[in-house]
Amino acid sequence: MLYVDKPKPDIFVDDTALNVVDKFCYLRSVLSQNAEINDDITRRIGAASAAFRRLETRLWKERGVRLSTKVAVYKAVVITTLLYGCESWITYQRHICNLDQFHMRCLRRIARITWQDKIPNTEVLQRCEISGIEEFIIKAQLRWVGHVRRMSDSRIPKATF
Repeated sequence: MLYVDKPKPDIFVDDTALNVVDKFCYLRSVLSQNAEINDDITRRIGAASAAFRRLETRLWKERGVRLSTKVAVYKAVVITTLLYGCESWITYQRHICNLDQFHMRCLRRIARITWQDKIPNTEVLQRCEISGIEEFIIKAQLRWVGHVRRMSDSRIPKATF
């Protein structure tokens, strides 16, 4: 079957034509024409990485701070930045792998575990007393579904769902 590009619509607001684009950033999330989240995940990893780096000298390298405190700050600052908007994501295994690689890299840095130590990811998660990234995403999505279920039927999210 031959696919033909559809003509781009003309949208006007107060006699001003709006540009039609393939993707744009709205509320710090990247929305694309084809609803893929690759760009959004790349942006989220970049933002979370910047947040992680800002805490490097003040917290992660500090020896007088307990690991549990570091992990609590990591969850509050880095994980929330990383997973902002994940309630609406349709994730594939490649997305989970990318997010999990970043997650494990951060946890190993916080716990001072190098690759030479040959410690598996499962043990890193146990030491830090934290779950894998997929569990965070599933919990957020289930929490959002609970909110939508309790909405009145006239609300747009409920009607869409």
